[in-house]
Amino acid sequence: MDPIVIVGGGIVGTSVAYHLRSIDRPIHLFEKETLGSGTTAGSVAQFTYHQADPSKLDHELRRRSREWYDRHIESGEFSFEAIGTLHVAGTDAEREARRDLGASLAEHGAETEWLEPEDLPDYDVDGEELVGGLLLPTDGVLDPSEIVQYQAEAVREAGHTIETGVEVTDVRTDDGEVTGVVTDSGTVDADVVINAAGPWAPVLDDMVGVETPIRHTHGPILVLEADQPLDLPLTFFEDEVYLRQEGRTRALAGQFVTAYENADRLDPNAARSPPESFHLDIAEVVEKYVTVDDAVEVVNEWEALRTVTPDGQPIVDETAVDDYVVATGMSGFGITTAPAVGELTAELLTGEEKSPLLEHLSLDRFE
Repeated sequence: MDPIVIVGGGIVGTSVAYHLRSIDRPIHLFEKETLGSGTTAGSVAQFTYHQADPSKLDHELRRRSREWYDRHIESGEFSFEAIGTLHVAGTDAEREARRDLGASLAEHGAETEWLEPEDLPDYDVDGEELVGGLLLPTDGVLDPSEIVQYQAEAVREAGHTIETGVEVTDVRTDDGEVTGVVTDSGTVDADVVINAAGPWAPVLDDMVGVETPIRHTHGPILVLEADQPLDLPLTFFEDEVYLRQEGRTRALAGQFVTAYENADRLDPNAARSPPESFHLDIAEVVEKYVTVDDAVEVVNEWEALRTVTPDGQPIVDETAVDDYVVATGMSGFGITTAPAVGELTAELLTGEEKSPLLEHLSLDRFE
């Protein structure tokens, strides 16, 4: 029997393999570099219940993932630090919007808390120019490498194959049906090909002539060093700029741009670094809002790509090419949704009919 081939060894690809590992068919996962070295490694690794426009099914996606994470956290297999996610408000209009968002999230089951300006210094945020903030206290930081390696080990123990340092250069089809993949080390026949390639997903789609509405946005990150301990939740300020503690005296600073209208098709292989304007924006936010005594220093930087969809939700579905399946478009929430996406991909391949959540993530919702 030809294997199910998974392309991509990040947190999504290994999750798909993990949740398929008990299937009575061989699985062969290809990763062109090392496991978890792409977008997964470049993320801030925060699980969050946040949604810009909360819905029951979108919360269900997060709830399923969190339950899976919690089982492994409680068993000691995964580390987790509940630092919370904080969305501050600088105007009365923002305050009302944040309060309304908190109420909607709470209706769906997320734990929320409203902070007044005088509460914000407890989170190393200067509240003088702010009117409050919405806190999701149970959100927190995971270790993506730990999760990827755990999933990969379970896949290998189940007798399946994971190859790293092997790039898929083409997907073979015959009469509208997948037959295999071509790699830089040879050709492998395949019964099913699953695209879990993150920013490289559109490249793989092109190989089989499938169109998905995947675009890219930039994900710049600076690593800041302070001369004092920092106790920052994942905190969002204006223009989607965020800061988050990293260890005792460091913070990660980034910008969460996921709006589809600001996205484009970019080359995922191109080298990138945060522009000087981004450095200046971060310096301004730190000076204005963060309670540090002295200036912070930039000690590292990088820029990854996010894959975004028009509605900000992943795509988990079959396509017009038989046996070509996509599990893509995490829209900045790869760590948050990967376990559920893996479960749903397995459900798609083994179930008799689509569940409401799978219908919610189907490709034809964009037609």
